[in-house]
Amino acid sequence: MSRVLPNKCFNTRIEIEGKAYRVISFFHTHPSEIPEDQWVVFRYNKSVFLVDKVSFAIMAECQCELLTREQDKSEPTIVSVKLDTAATLQDKPAKLDTAATLQDKPAKLDTAATLQINNNL
Repeated sequence: MSRVLPNKCFNTRIEIEGKAYRVISFFHTHPSEIPEDQWVVFRYNKSVFLVDKVSFAIMAECQCELLTREQDKSEPTIVSVKLDTAATLQDKPAKLDTAATLQDKPAKLDTAATLQINNNL
């Protein structure tokens, strides 16, 4: 079975130590809605994303394809995530293996010094 879930943080970037990271969440419209320790660092190829733990758990159960807009050229916004369960993957190549990229420790954000939320990027 295949589903497409919208990224509720699609226009949001989190800036940590001068670098902006894309955010993925199926449940929260803003990173400030949940505590810092509820976010994990997700690395795929050369990209780094911050994903809330509940969304990441759902992604870990599926093969995922990050869907973007055509107009975004460099570091495009993740508008939604296509999730394919094992039943629909029999003849399809793997797109994204989230289980292999889970970090041992969640991201620790220093909100007092380095965290800036930018909704209009």
